[in-house]
Amino acid sequence: MAFFSRPGATIFYELLGDPTHPCVTLVNGHTRSSSDFRMLARKLGENGFSVLLLDNRAAGKSEVTGAFAISDMWDDIVALWDELAIERSHLLGISMGGFISQGLTINHPTRVGRLILVSTTSEERYIHSTGPGWSVESGKTEEKMKAYFGPGFVDRNPVLFETMVAQIRQAAASGRFIERANYQRDAMRGAMLTNQLSKIKAATLIIHGDSDQVIPEAAAKALHLEIRGSKLEILADVGHLILAEAPKRLYQLVTDFLIEN
Repeated sequence: MAFFSRPGATIFYELLGDPTHPCVTLVNGHTRSSSDFRMLARKLGENGFSVLLLDNRAAGKSEVTGAFAISDMWDDIVALWDELAIERSHLLGISMGGFISQGLTINHPTRVGRLILVSTTSEERYIHSTGPGWSVESGKTEEKMKAYFGPGFVDRNPVLFETMVAQIRQAAASGRFIERANYQRDAMRGAMLTNQLSKIKAATLIIHGDSDQVIPEAAAKALHLEIRGSKLEILADVGHLILAEAPKRLYQLVTDFLIEN
């Protein structure tokens, strides 16, 4: 557990496992922290990888002094790799983290081994609003959160759903959560990488849920068309939060892709 200073930000990170093993860097989505990746990191470690976890600027334990660009977020990762003497890393990004990962791979192609894009897009127009920002008011967080899951998931997993809602409501009521969420959202405004996707030469796996209401399946198919040689896995009846909704399937797809010849 450590912190790394960057212009306008302090980045929290952890490097897990044997640093001589191939590295996988995990990049999370809007407002989410690296703590979501604990089980995936464990699975990757069991399969012979070291894992770099970090909180994007303005999320988790990472701090920020003001507004920033989306490019600052992928530059943070490259600077962290330089600090840790990681010459090359596999890269997995979820949602906003997937966009960050695309930008990094386009701009620093020699630094990325394999690329995994989960529940993401290459341009802002595919991102559908789920209503007003996060709120502490009863009912509003629940309704907004339901849009992130596939059909029937909330009814089948009421305890998990309520726990996630409580975490969001608690975060929104404390500290700078909403301010920092807005910084990240503003950084994504007008984001567009589609016309640069042909520059991605890394072996790429795209994973998406067919019931994603935040970023529709069409966005994943568009990525697949533009990234030559990419693989596309569509998960049936799964929404935006694949890491919570179909973790075992996700872990298997990721590990199989990273260890294949």
